[in-house]
Amino acid sequence: MTMPGFAAENPVHLERSEHLDGVFNALMEVASELWVLRDRFTVLEELLEEKGSVTREDLDRFQPGPELSARLAADRGRFLERVMDAAAAGGPR
Repeated sequence: MTMPGFAAENPVHLERSEHLDGVFNALMEVASELWVLRDRFTVLEELLEEKGSVTREDLDRFQPGPELSARLAADRGRFLERVMDAAAAGGPR
């Protein structure tokens, strides 16, 4: 199976800015999905600690309190900063 634009006879080189824009957009999509998973996992951990067992409904209805909201916001900020720093620098510093 080959992906469109990535066949051996039709290589895509990242020389044009629109290609780099596409890679950056893909990176941001992956980062967004990863953050959703990390956020949900944190909620899962909180609920398991609090209740001992969790249903999908518990996860969907959970509203974090001020302390957890602040912690999630700080974690999200650090995560986004690392992603953006790596993208701007061409790699981790």
